[in-house]
Amino acid sequence: MLCGAIMSDHWEEISWDKKALAKENFTPTWYLDGQVAMLELFSGHKGHYFQPAFLVPMHGGIWTLCVSLTEDEIRLLAQIGFPQERCINYLTPDEAHEEIRATWQNRMQNLSISCSLVCLIILGSAVLVGFFGLCRHQISAVLVTGVMYLLAATFALFTLTIIHFKRAQDRGPRIIDGPEDGVVGGHVPKSILKARRFTTSWSLDFGWGGVTLCALASVAWILLSKIMRFSPIAAMIA
Repeated sequence: MLCGAIMSDHWEEISWDKKALAKENFTPTWYLDGQVAMLELFSGHKGHYFQPAFLVPMHGGIWTLCVSLTEDEIRLLAQIGFPQERCINYLTPDEAHEEIRATWQNRMQNLSISCSLVCLIILGSAVLVGFFGLCRHQISAVLVTGVMYLLAATFALFTLTIIHFKRAQDRGPRIIDGPEDGVVGGHVPKSILKARRFTTSWSLDFGWGGVTLCALASVAWILLSKIMRFSPIAAMIA
């Protein structure tokens, strides 16, 4: 469960509040039954317009941030200048996306990636060590497996905490600084970002469930090592 949560990309969802946009005196053109909004901002110089910006729903995880649209919908939007591929990989972001993301948020994203990688490595190692301990009746290996599951739960807890607080500043309606996630194409006035809404999704729930299972597995393996140490059957086998 924990591995599935880490590898999934539905930890958070980004949407746009139409009423909040209206309060900021912006009248975008809506497409796809109100899923996507296009803003054409006037430059004020010789009647030119800036590059159109699209306000799109998105969902993201530890590794990627993806547009919540199908491939067919993206192809339809491409006819009016939609420039975005479906997903942005945090490990290899494009230069434009990296420039608009705040430094503190880049650090938190990288830290969550590091913690999740350590968690996956520990979980994989725990499976191998636990299998060896059971096959060879090695009490020390069984005990180490319990400790490794506890470590995996700890690093997963770090990851969940970082993801939870990564958007803490963006959830407040008065805070408008930060990366322009949810905006594709041209830049938009910072006041528009007040209309963004960040919500957690099912991957985060799976993550908490995985942490709980890892903690329970740790207790079970440690208890198993105690049973093997004092069991007469284990002593006879040894």
